[in-house]
Amino acid sequence: MLELLGLAWSAWKLSVKRVGPLGAAVVALLVVVGFVFLRDYLVENYPRLGEAVDDAV
Repeated sequence: MLELLGLAWSAWKLSVKRVGPLGAAVVALLVVVGFVFLRDYLVENYPRLGEAVDDAV
């Protein structure tokens, strides 16, 4: 859970100057949802790559 919070914070900080605070919140939400779906897909179809993604974050 904390890894997703860290990912959301990083995405928000990187995009806040470009799209404003509200837009950055939307970008952060999309990044977290996309990461969760990608991680689940990789774990299901490519287990070693999914484990590597989990270890990287």
